[in-house]
Amino acid sequence: MFVNVIMPQMGESVAEGTIIRWLVHEGDRVEKEQPLVEISTDKIDTEVPSPVSGIVKKIFCPEGKTLPVQEVIAQIESIEAKEGVVSAGGASGYSPLLETTKKIETVEATKEIERAEEREKRYSPLVKKLAQEYELNLEEIQGTGEGGRVTKKNIMDYVAAKSGAIVRPPVSEEKVFEKDVLIPLSPKRKITADKMILSKRTAAHVTTVFEVDMTKIIKCREMNKDGMKREDIHLTYLPFITIATARALKEHPIMNASWTEEGIVQKNNINIGIAVSLEDGLIVPVIKDADKKDLLQLAKDIQGIARRARAKKLKPEDVQEGTFTITNYGINGSLFGTPVILLPQVAILGVGTVVKRPVVVDDAIAIRPMMYLALSFDHRVMDGANADAFLRAIKERLEKWEVLAYDTKRSSSSTGYGGVW
Repeated sequence: MFVNVIMPQMGESVAEGTIIRWLVHEGDRVEKEQPLVEISTDKIDTEVPSPVSGIVKKIFCPEGKTLPVQEVIAQIESIEAKEGVVSAGGASGYSPLLETTKKIETVEATKEIERAEEREKRYSPLVKKLAQEYELNLEEIQGTGEGGRVTKKNIMDYVAAKSGAIVRPPVSEEKVFEKDVLIPLSPKRKITADKMILSKRTAAHVTTVFEVDMTKIIKCREMNKDGMKREDIHLTYLPFITIATARALKEHPIMNASWTEEGIVQKNNINIGIAVSLEDGLIVPVIKDADKKDLLQLAKDIQGIARRARAKKLKPEDVQEGTFTITNYGINGSLFGTPVILLPQVAILGVGTVVKRPVVVDDAIAIRPMMYLALSFDHRVMDGANADAFLRAIKERLEKWEVLAYDTKRSSSSTGYGGVW
């Protein structure tokens, strides 16, 4: 029996998906739930698993193709169904023909398993192409991809290590025009471009910037990071900023809203999206009910979604229902920026890097760890006074943080700072 593999609908508003990379080839034996292909939509990048155990008979769509949801992208010959037919036929009694058929199928299945084991690493077409152009033996390269697969980066690193130089991919992957090079757009870059243009054309963007003294946050982080490490959590500034933002959103609900032609819709839940940088762009997984979580839980959740995003293990629900977004460009050393609003939200908070610099404190010059917070907001929904009041609330929480040790063994309390202090 043949089973169709379809382009899944990864969210209510998703109408199409793009084939990023096939993880199997025609003729491969696959197990049920084994990843077959990587796809990209405007919501999420993910892998499509095999619905049954069997043989990949046909791959209908090449890498890079965009097609509607529910479209058939591959066909699997089900081994489970084949075995079921044989069992049912033997119920009526002994049959030499049936016994011969069973033996033949057993031998064929054994051969197929052996062939599948030989193709276990499942090199992608791009990896094979690069190996051919660089004249490499793929068996000599240690793969770091899913299931030990060899990736494009593994090949580039391997060639660089052998030559002692930084290696660019072969120009055969790109189209050359005299001295200029045309780099094809990835599906994620196309989606991001369309969404950013739509946001700038739709929302009336304005950005306001506040400066924050992070002295108390740094003291609190230093006091608690070892304890958090025992919980397998790397404590960064982001959980502190997220919890302060969630509390401020509760006090300023106009920021937790969306614009419609009928009116402004204020959201009941505070679901904060955290922008995560990937090799080929950004994705914004969502922390649901962020205002109800303490520092420990937020730190766990932020670290968890970032890991899953980079491993392409996010589920559709992980990127849905966001009501406000935080983007931490400070991790790359940027002081401040003017982030673009993620529609249909009405604001986005940009977090700059923390830098020590001289500031005036009580009429004296002092060295303080300072950070810029930049809030881009939709001027259709609110005025500058609303945005400044919201950003000031975040600033005050961060600058007045209680510097006490966090007890990871106790439950959360309603201190207003997101934990037991």
